[in-house]
Amino acid sequence: MYRVKAYFTITRPINGFMMFLAVLSGIVLSYEKNINPTTLLYAFITAFTLNGSSMIFNDYFDREVDKVNAPHRPIPSGLISPMNAVVYAFILGVVGLASSYMISFTCMMIATASYIATLLYNMRLKRTGLLGNLIVSIVVATPFIFGSTMSDGYVSERIIAFIIPVILSNTGREVIKGIADVEGDAVRNVMSIARTKGLKKAAEIGAILYLSAVAFSPIPYLLNYVSEIYLPIVLIADAGFIDSSRSILKKPTRENALKVKNQTLLWMLIALIAFILGGLL
Repeated sequence: MYRVKAYFTITRPINGFMMFLAVLSGIVLSYEKNINPTTLLYAFITAFTLNGSSMIFNDYFDREVDKVNAPHRPIPSGLISPMNAVVYAFILGVVGLASSYMISFTCMMIATASYIATLLYNMRLKRTGLLGNLIVSIVVATPFIFGSTMSDGYVSERIIAFIIPVILSNTGREVIKGIADVEGDAVRNVMSIARTKGLKKAAEIGAILYLSAVAFSPIPYLLNYVSEIYLPIVLIADAGFIDSSRSILKKPTRENALKVKNQTLLWMLIALIAFILGGLL
């Protein structure tokens, strides 16, 4: 039973679900808002499996780091062997890319480019620090582009107004995550801001990125891309980002960075809900 749970949790299902919500956001924020039940199912499979594959490869390449940072995870705890993890990740990757092809060739190309970027990040680019953080954030923003392309057949300029705050906030989360991972990152020589500039500087940069995302959040409404319902919901997310910024600046410790990192997923989820409802209504 524990092994079955391990094979499920290693895919980070919450992240996969949020990736699908981002695809849905891309659809409802597009010009055509073309939602087809069949392609939506393929989109869910694509988002869930490619995210899961990427998370597994991340854990595989970070298995020595996780012995320090997160020994409870399936690979360092021994619930999943490294070889089985690679096979599992490969299968999920094939399923995800095949599913994206069932939507369109263009969608498959977007999914493939994003998937290759995550593999390069996991294998080599994570060590670069801020550059690696940016790559992760661009990958996180890709589902919006994927969804927009599903609907319109191309990437519209509308989507830029939404992916900028996504990239800013997620990069802030990655920088703050480096505070929590600083000890384990030394094992793999990851040049995170926390390791190269110190915990306080990482907290400052992470907070600046959060607040920059907050500053960008009204733009979709000002450009008339979303309805009025967007504002009160996104303000809740903004308040969360502001509070998390205050918290990490006040206490840039490993324990608090873990707390802020997890809180950020909630603020991002609320922002996704604002995007979807604002676009639909």
